[in-house]
Amino acid sequence: PSSKIRSAHQGYVELIGMAADSGDTALVSPLTLSPCVWYEYKIEEYRRSGKNSRWHTVQKGRSDAPFVIFDITGSCFIFPTGAEVSSHRKKTWQGSSRFPAGHQHSGFSLLSGKYRYTEELLCKDDPLYVIGAFSSRHPPNPVELANHAQANILNEWKQDYAKLLSRFDHDANGEIDFKEWELARAEALRKAERQIEQQLPVAVVHSIKDPKSRRHPFLIATTEPTALSRRFRWQAAGLFILSIIATAALTWQVFSSHGI
Repeated sequence: PSSKIRSAHQGYVELIGMAADSGDTALVSPLTLSPCVWYEYKIEEYRRSGKNSRWHTVQKGRSDAPFVIFDITGSCFIFPTGAEVSSHRKKTWQGSSRFPAGHQHSGFSLLSGKYRYTEELLCKDDPLYVIGAFSSRHPPNPVELANHAQANILNEWKQDYAKLLSRFDHDANGEIDFKEWELARAEALRKAERQIEQQLPVAVVHSIKDPKSRRHPFLIATTEPTALSRRFRWQAAGLFILSIIATAALTWQVFSSHGI
């Protein structure tokens, strides 16, 4: 079942939401220069060798910069490295130069050139379906933050020992005794707590990434989960049929080699 980002458990989860950029430098696709949050591209060259001809990949790539999925409860960073991505923003066209320029063609002909370009994008506000390894990083405990800030303040005060004596050496004996040091610690803690109160609260940071497990795929798609599951069922059925054919062929070859 799908989870809401704010209440998702730690581990393998399914999220449904909308795409957004991470707030860093805007991403642009290399072939069409389209604004996007993720891209994958491929450039192929049509090559002839005697009677054979085929498309040969000469360049390809994909972006690995994180982007965001958000729903009504919150947002989550997606780290797309290792993901299988399926987007409705996928197109293929042809041209006569190594990199696309000018009018875009579909199909192959002598006039359309010998290069084929494929580009797939995820863009801002696209609907997203994501399944992967979900984790949350919580902000530090306020007590721990205050104790850390207190230690820093005390270390700073120790750098000017004369000033420290003028503030806390109440019996004027030229030393900071135990009671006076406890007063200094209490004052440093109050100052640390005031500093923390003035800081903006740190939100929980959620992320989803590759589980790195064959049993748990990492998927990012702009299609509905039902359509996606239907596609994978057809792929599984096709692979099952191919495995039967391969097993039958291997069995026939073994029997034939033994004259059975």
